[in-house]
Amino acid sequence: EKHGTEWTKPWSSSIASSHHNKFTKTQYKGTNTFWTGLACYVHGFTSNEWGTFKQWSSKGYKLKKGSKGTDIFYFDFIEKKNPDNKEEIDIIPMLKGFVVFNAEQIENYEPVKIEDNKVVFDDKRIDNLVMNSQAKIKHGGDKAFYSPSHDFIQMPNKQDFKGTNTSTSKESYYGTLLHELAHWTGHEKRLKRDFGKRFGSNSYAFEELVAETSSTFLSCLLGLNPTPREDNAIYLNNWLSVLKKDKKAMVKAFGLAQKVSDYLLEYDVEVKKVA
Repeated sequence: EKHGTEWTKPWSSSIASSHHNKFTKTQYKGTNTFWTGLACYVHGFTSNEWGTFKQWSSKGYKLKKGSKGTDIFYFDFIEKKNPDNKEEIDIIPMLKGFVVFNAEQIENYEPVKIEDNKVVFDDKRIDNLVMNSQAKIKHGGDKAFYSPSHDFIQMPNKQDFKGTNTSTSKESYYGTLLHELAHWTGHEKRLKRDFGKRFGSNSYAFEELVAETSSTFLSCLLGLNPTPREDNAIYLNNWLSVLKKDKKAMVKAFGLAQKVSDYLLEYDVEVKKVA
């Protein structure tokens, strides 16, 4: 509500720039992609290297005076014996938090700048990804949707898409296709998400958040658009109701969107070449 379409700016150097822990080389994903990107936007950082106070200190570095850390989170799992059955072990998920500092907050350290990882868009790359996924795509009509009951994606013909102030007609087509592909991953045969049976319900709205966030991730990673577009922000603002009812909704949506991205990128030949 406060930022409207301006929410796209923090991501401009975030998603495709590999924000990571300098010491463990762990690349941040999901919600942490947004938090680190937001911190760079707010404070003007141009480095994608991060580390905890303990990590920087262990190497003899000191924080610049007045530096404030950035919160990141991850799920860990602990094993606990079942009190009712000593032979069973319960696996309990635990949300852990860390405070990290950007390399530009460190004294006497020359930070590595955010790499200019612009990916050249190639529509054949996404076409191949779709083909490899074996998702059933039907073209025609004037509506785009995914049918969970029949497990297919309906898309208008490519030539029927029009450009906007922030997107070409090709970007509009493939951005929409990636959105519907994200829905497709939620089928019980794949990632098993609750779609919501009624338009406007909390489950329906939440699934839309997941799908549009996934489309945004994938658009950046596949070079379709280097930054989230104003169109994405406008679309997501239509589902603010679910965010008001559940303050953790966006954190959950980012986590699921990362799973969607990882799942679909398994069908991307270019990613496999790099790997």
